[in-house]
Amino acid sequence: MKISKFLIIALTAGGFTACSSDDDIDMINNDQAQTLPLTITVTENPLINPDAPSQAPVTRADITTSSSLESFILDYQYYLEEELSHGFNNVKKVDGKWEAGNWPSTDKNNQVNWYAHSHGSFNEGEAPYINFTMEGSAFDQKDLLVAKASGTYSSTSGNISLNFDHACTALRFYVKKANNLSEFKLQVTNITLCNVINQGKYYYSNSSWISGDSRSSYTLYQGSAMELGSTEYIALGVSDAPYLFMIPQTLTPWDTQTDISSATGQTYIEITCIITNNQSFNYSSKAYIPFAATLATGYQHDVKINIGKNSLYSGPNAKIFN
Repeated sequence: MKISKFLIIALTAGGFTACSSDDDIDMINNDQAQTLPLTITVTENPLINPDAPSQAPVTRADITTSSSLESFILDYQYYLEEELSHGFNNVKKVDGKWEAGNWPSTDKNNQVNWYAHSHGSFNEGEAPYINFTMEGSAFDQKDLLVAKASGTYSSTSGNISLNFDHACTALRFYVKKANNLSEFKLQVTNITLCNVINQGKYYYSNSSWISGDSRSSYTLYQGSAMELGSTEYIALGVSDAPYLFMIPQTLTPWDTQTDISSATGQTYIEITCIITNNQSFNYSSKAYIPFAATLATGYQHDVKINIGKNSLYSGPNAKIFN
């Protein structure tokens, strides 16, 4: 049985071999003789942090950079006899150099479109996109890097330049007690960001997202009782993974007249806390704070939660402090 030309190219590009009749082996060897090497140059556009002082260095803790990136998937598309052909290379950094495989088309004048991504699944077609879902653990997530390029082998000499962008929003959370609670002792054992879209499609054509419908909640702090002061903000998360990565979206705050169990599509912060003072005030339960934000692609934000009398609710139409 003869192997089609498309199958031969796909097998060669992926580094596989196949055997059938002697004629088929000759065909494969002829295509392998035309294999074109592929080399890659990688750069990166850093996240924009409008909250950082202009003189301050950009914090890079768990945010992936071009220097810390060790591997990624490089999908490609090109037309072969008027049909769209798709494949991919697993690209890895070995001894500081990128091992990229071979150029997929043996026609040096055939344009190839390249789509790189550090995570997620690629969907080929006329409007290619990445299907991406955020991991459930708030501080065990992955920074999604994406890049695209195009060209023929003749125009690029087999070298493609990939300038990676950060496709998500990176948030770092801080918390403290507001001044109007200075006479109260405030301890927290859990802080959770609730009702956030966790899945979406990133389109390469216009670098935009279409959000899905599924939502998740992310624990920002969980542990022994942490007493908050009103002077300094405390950074949440572990030191080597302080960022929460999120699908770009607009977060609609919880309507405080709506029951929490019915607040679908509304975002809020849930705090398990103990609030006491010397006048026998004792609140030991969950408290809720409406949360609104516009999260844009490629931005890094510091989110400061200032827990005070005006923002704490025990339920719909029920402020803890009147």
